[in-house]
Amino acid sequence: MARMYTFDNKLLCGSPELRIGDKVYSIDDRKNTVKKAMKLFKKNSDDEMETSDEILKLAFGKQYKEIEAMDMSFAAYQELVLMTIAAMTGEDPEKLHKEEAESFPEEQ
Repeated sequence: MARMYTFDNKLLCGSPELRIGDKVYSIDDRKNTVKKAMKLFKKNSDDEMETSDEILKLAFGKQYKEIEAMDMSFAAYQELVLMTIAAMTGEDPEKLHKEEAESFPEEQ
């Protein structure tokens, strides 16, 4: 008899969410969206801010304008980008923080 493997319905239709203040924003983590985001990241590595903005636009869709209007601090923006990428890819945010810290070691 053959084995049958099934996907949990949560994997197929659930999407991650990110809370900013009191509001919760849905993040588009569909394969094609993540694929576009990763392409942008590889293609535009020279202009990280522009790339980050484009990735946030893909992830949040129409909600991006509301988030952009918050005019958050640069530190908060960096955290938003990391958390969004982690949510889109299913990565552990702490792992991404560690990888970023290793990429930019503090000067001694």
